Amino acid sequence: KHKGAYIWVMEIELESYNPEQLDKNQKVTIHKTGKMGFTMDAARKLNLAEMKSANIAYNKSNSNDTSLYLLIYQDINEGKFRVSKAGLYYYINTKILFDNLKIDYSNGNITYDMSEEIINNKHVYKLKRREQKEKPTEEA
Repeated sequence: KHKGAYIWVMEIELESYNPEQLDKNQKVTIHKTGKMGFTMDAARKLNLAEMKSANIAYNKSNSNDTSLYLLIYQDINEGKFRVSKAGLYYYINTKILFDNLKIDYSNGNITYDMSEEIINNKHVYKLKRREQKEKPTEEA
């Protein structure tokens, strides 16, 4: 019998991640006015521009999925939300939607993290709501 340790050496090729090429700061915020605002990185990823429109949807087949789904159209479509611009930032007036969903945006911004998914061969952007952290109460 041979007593001893065997060492298996495997060749691997490492490739590092370039932080400049990674998606970052892709978030969407519902402001106190009810408008859905996009960070510059999110607007760039969505290729937002005035004269475009958006469809905001939910997952009808899974009631536990609380995410919203965003599709961008290259023109203004009837029955869709119009993309608008104020200064450098893009937004969609979603006040009526969030009022109907009974989401209270008036007491502070609501933030969604955005990720890209392919659903039925279409680029869809999933908006997953961030958990709100409770602010510590100050003692009097």
